[in-house]
Amino acid sequence: MYAFNILTEHRIRYIFTALGIALCTLLMLFLISIYQGVSYGSTEYVRSCNADLWILQKHATNILRSTSILPASYEDDLNKIRGVKSASPVIFILAAVKLNNTNATLYLAGFDPVTGIGGPPEIIQGRNIRTDDEIVLDKSFAAKYNIKIGDKVPIREDSLKVTGISTGTNMFVIQYAFISIDEAHKIIGFWNIVSCYQVHLIPGFRPEEVKSNIDSSLRKISVLDKETFLKNNIQEMENGIVPLLFIITLISGIVLTAILSLILSISVMEKRKDFAIIKAIGSPRGFISGIIIQLSILLSLTGLAFALMLFFPMIALVEKISPEVSARTSIIQILFVSLAVIVISLISSILPNQKIRKIYPLEVFK
Repeated sequence: MYAFNILTEHRIRYIFTALGIALCTLLMLFLISIYQGVSYGSTEYVRSCNADLWILQKHATNILRSTSILPASYEDDLNKIRGVKSASPVIFILAAVKLNNTNATLYLAGFDPVTGIGGPPEIIQGRNIRTDDEIVLDKSFAAKYNIKIGDKVPIREDSLKVTGISTGTNMFVIQYAFISIDEAHKIIGFWNIVSCYQVHLIPGFRPEEVKSNIDSSLRKISVLDKETFLKNNIQEMENGIVPLLFIITLISGIVLTAILSLILSISVMEKRKDFAIIKAIGSPRGFISGIIIQLSILLSLTGLAFALMLFFPMIALVEKISPEVSARTSIIQILFVSLAVIVISLISSILPNQKIRKIYPLEVFK
């Protein structure tokens, strides 16, 4: 293949160009994986809860970036409303923890250990809490501070025993931890407030009907069905991180396009006389343009191969160094990035092909 021969004439340049493409591809893969990891960790708690309705303070729409304070007495009121099977209170607290002479922050979720409603979405090690002096930590937080089952975590004047490690609870910049609702009240010093209620309905009752009953019975509340509440939390998560990731990914794509365009243009200039000869002997229309496209695709495929070989070891290394960085990867996102790199390679061939048009057969006789 003539395109491959052109590349192998300068093996060192070929390898370094492929590595440059690989680095840009790695960055795109990494950013998408981080997005997936943040999305999973930020919303899996809400997604895993099987509550039919969420009750929050009026104007609050989510638990990620809005404050909700409700009276604890609403639990009895909600349980008396027609169609309500149970109303379970949950309280969320940002708590400072000092570990190994380092200040850390946890997003505490206080729930009733008896019902288990509002607790961790999945425990991968140990067990859930049973008493007020116990706590379940996120696996990233535990790994970062080298905390194991049975260790003690100091929060305010209390020392809570770690009984379990959870997953799906890493919000990248902060992690969930789970304690009893009584312990949560003790930490904040108020016993008559909660953050929200998770409401389960009696089978046969429609959420819209029960929502209307709740709205007419209680004041200054927001009643959200599961789908709406999940959508609100996803939107808040995306508003916080998607613009940044999009801009960095776009810059990576632009850099990749520039690298390919530059290298291909250099190849055209180096092979200018050869291309003039090809034109002079009457090559078919589009033949030389096809060679440039082949060069671009070969470089991209080589870069992709390097990127995929480096990607998973890199993810493992990053998560080992910074456990709070949680990445999730799927075949679909790898295929998506691979397709994007191929498209970029085709776009990068536009400028070199413009230069090809300026090469004339008569240049052979210069």
